[in-house]
Amino acid sequence: MRGIGIGGAAAVAMVLSMAACAAPTDGGEGSEGTVQVRLMNAAAGTPALDLVIGGKVVAGSVGYEQASPLRNAPAGTQTLAIRRSGETTDLTTKQLSLTKGSRYTVMVWGSLASLALSQQTMALDTGLAKPDRANIRIINISTFVFPADSSSLPPSVPLNVFITAPGADLGTVAPVLSLDARAASYSTLIYFDPGSYVVRFMTPGTTNVVAGTPTIPIAAGQIPGGDPAEEVGRDLAYVGRG
Repeated sequence: MRGIGIGGAAAVAMVLSMAACAAPTDGGEGSEGTVQVRLMNAAAGTPALDLVIGGKVVAGSVGYEQASPLRNAPAGTQTLAIRRSGETTDLTTKQLSLTKGSRYTVMVWGSLASLALSQQTMALDTGLAKPDRANIRIINISTFVFPADSSSLPPSVPLNVFITAPGADLGTVAPVLSLDARAASYSTLIYFDPGSYVVRFMTPGTTNVVAGTPTIPIAAGQIPGGDPAEEVGRDLAYVGRG
């Protein structure tokens, strides 16, 4: 993982391993129903973290650059809290509304002294993992709040996203997508042949790579013996820090 200056911010691209997503476990059916939730830890320098919803640990011991398996949690208006694994002190909390039957990824970032968990962290998981392809999702993590007065809006920060074999010349390939680094966003799953890839974020019209990942081996989605199927893939997060 490496960070390169982009304006006044430091930009980081990171690989977050997507744990196998078998049938969600834990969390009984409440009066509001249930959702499926996983925790993604993008908070640099943190110990393993727990995600607590409604006072119960839903996802535990999630290390930096890791994501938990899907877990069941109660739907409705819930308080989400992040704690050091195994401890009872909340490091940060947020009250959010979880829609029955939905599937969410909760992302936490920042540092241990200043963890960020906001409405932007709730990303609906989209797309169907294919068992014979490498499944990749791009997530842009941003804490920028768009002002009500558009006249004070700072310029956009456009980035092109390239997913290629290591050493590929970006001048000969097209980006898989473009994004505005100011706005928190996430893509649906993008499919590739299984293999090794690098992800690079480039300022359009230049050769300036503002962030990139190391080489990432990405296996095909796996369907082991029995049911249900497990999903194997990678989520790649871009973090712009002021």
